[in-house]
Amino acid sequence: MIKHFELDDRKKQILECIVRDYLHTAEPVGSRMICRSHMEELSPATIRNEMADLEEMGLIVQPHTSAGRIPTDLGYRYYVDHMMKTRKLTPKEEEMIGAALGQINQNVEEAVRQTLKVLSHLLEYASLIATLGEKKQVFSSGLSRLVKQPEFADINTTRQLLSALEEEELMVDMVKEYTNEKGLSIHIGNENKFKEVKNYSVVMNSYDMKNGACGGIGIIGPTRMSYARASAILEALAQRLNLMGDE
Repeated sequence: MIKHFELDDRKKQILECIVRDYLHTAEPVGSRMICRSHMEELSPATIRNEMADLEEMGLIVQPHTSAGRIPTDLGYRYYVDHMMKTRKLTPKEEEMIGAALGQINQNVEEAVRQTLKVLSHLLEYASLIATLGEKKQVFSSGLSRLVKQPEFADINTTRQLLSALEEEELMVDMVKEYTNEKGLSIHIGNENKFKEVKNYSVVMNSYDMKNGACGGIGIIGPTRMSYARASAILEALAQRLNLMGDE
C-alpha cells in the first residue's frame, strides 16, 4: 500500500513529529504541539490541513474524542521504511552487552540465558529467544516491565499477551516464520501473520552460532515502540551470538 504514494517533505516532517512525540508521551499529538515544539514557521491551521491529508492516507488517526492524532500501523510502517535512521548503540548499551556475553564461548545455554537477561534489561518489552535446532525451546522474560507501558493498563490486554507467550508451539512457529529469511525483521500490528500478536509489534533477528546452534531473538511490545533502538540492540546481540560456539 505504501508504495502507491509518496509524501512531500512537510508531510514527512509532520508524520515524524507525531511518531516521535507519541513515542515519548503516549498522548495524541496536536497541531499546536507540533507548531510550538518543531515547526514554528507554520501556523497550527496549516499543520492541521497537512494532518488531515495524512489521516486521509491512513497514516494517522484520531483516537476517540481527542484533538490530537496518533500513528496507525501503516504510519509506523512508512516511518520505519522511509524515515527511520540507523541508530548506534550508546556506550552504556555496548558495556552491558559486552559484560553479559563477552566471556561466553561454547556454552549455548549460558549464552541464551545471558542474552535474554540483557535484552529484557535494555528494552522495556517482552523479550524472547528461541533455539530451533533438534531441540526447539523458547524462553521469555520482561513481562513485568512491559506491563508498565500505558497500553497494558487494561488487564485483558496483558492477559492476552501473557497467554500468547505461554504457548510455546506458537512462539516457536512465529520465530521460525520471522527468521526464515535471516536477518532483522519488523512486523507492525496487523502486519503480523499470527492473530495472537496482531495488536502488537514484533521485532525479530536470527542467530547462527559457529557450533550449529541457531534460532531467533526478538521482542514483542506495543506498536508505540522505539523501532530504531530495538533494531540496533537486536542486531548487536545477534552479531555476538554468531561469533560464539567455537568447536
